[in-house]
Amino acid sequence: MTASARVRDWMRSPSDVRWALAQMRQATFVSLANVPFLPAVLRASVMRPAGVRTTGPCLMYGGSMIQGQASVRLGTGVFVNFGCYFDTVADIVIGDHVFIADHVRILTSTHETGPSGHRAGALRGESVVIGPGAWIGSGVVVMPGVHIGAGCIIGANSLVTRDCEPDGVYVGSPARRRRELNDLPAAEQWIGDNADFRDREAMQRLILPPNSEF
Repeated sequence: MTASARVRDWMRSPSDVRWALAQMRQATFVSLANVPFLPAVLRASVMRPAGVRTTGPCLMYGGSMIQGQASVRLGTGVFVNFGCYFDTVADIVIGDHVFIADHVRILTSTHETGPSGHRAGALRGESVVIGPGAWIGSGVVVMPGVHIGAGCIIGANSLVTRDCEPDGVYVGSPARRRRELNDLPAAEQWIGDNADFRDREAMQRLILPPNSEF
């Protein structure tokens, strides 16, 4: 089949044409936003036509990819490091003051299980929500439909396959809750009032107890 014949065959499906044009438009704005000289504080605004929405100032560094017709909603004070991937078949909602490290992948799309000859069946989207104040470590993968609670820490290279309750450290593949963080306000108060910041070993013992898995 010649190239022109393939184009004619493809154009017989209006839905395919609309989807291809939407992908081209989105890819154009993502490419423009990823130019190296664009300040991080402006990048999310430039990506607005690609589906990014913000409620206040945020920092978004280069190399990010957005694919899909839904949206990425960033709260105030969100930080997104280099090389992150946002799969927007369904919405991604990120709360205020969330920090996302480099090369994080947030996925919202999956497939129904098909027959033996075609296991990836119908496409399905499931939204991802990351609560305020969370910290997502380098290389983390967040799977479709996951809700990460406020104040969580997700350790580097973890695979998050299920919901995470607030104020906990989750590590592993699949990620499991390894530590509670509810005692941090009292510890922070002690640090501010009493600690000698020159004693690095003492500070390390306070922040990370012995045999910590994080």
